[in-house]
Amino acid sequence: MGYPLNLEKLNVEKLSVATRDAIAKTLVAIQFFMLAAIAIVGITKVHAKAHTYLGMEIGLVALGLLIIASAGVALRPSLRISPIPKDNSPLIENGIYRRVRHPMYLGVILIGCGMAGYADSWISWILELVLIIDLNIKARFEDALLREIHPESMHYQMHVSRILPCMSGSCRTNCISQ
Repeated sequence: MGYPLNLEKLNVEKLSVATRDAIAKTLVAIQFFMLAAIAIVGITKVHAKAHTYLGMEIGLVALGLLIIASAGVALRPSLRISPIPKDNSPLIENGIYRRVRHPMYLGVILIGCGMAGYADSWISWILELVLIIDLNIKARFEDALLREIHPESMHYQMHVSRILPCMSGSCRTNCISQ
């Protein structure tokens, strides 16, 4: 499925620094706004009823936090909230990054799912969907920026899934260098 803005073919070197920063800040702002909005909807539901799936909701949030912590350890020299990579940062391909290119985004999605489940509202699930779309766009933008700094990341991006891990080895076994 294609997007109106095909970020795989985005020529990021043609974007000005100001445009890159604006895109990055917008994507991060949407991410945090969606999480906050889901949390607020959940807070309004605290006394609404018994939460049948509370254990699963807590489990999703805990798993999301564990994934983010694991990614943070592996990404330590390059860690930042912005999708714009730090100057002179290495390409991280070890730890959890062997299975998924953007594990922090996976962690945020899981946290959002847990909170949306707790809120048990169609509004919270729409907010979660917007969060997922935003993080997917953010991941594509970050991948384009990484290809600019680390041309060798193309091979990594061809063999490691973007947000959902591929548990049985490489998701893409065919390797055609470009």
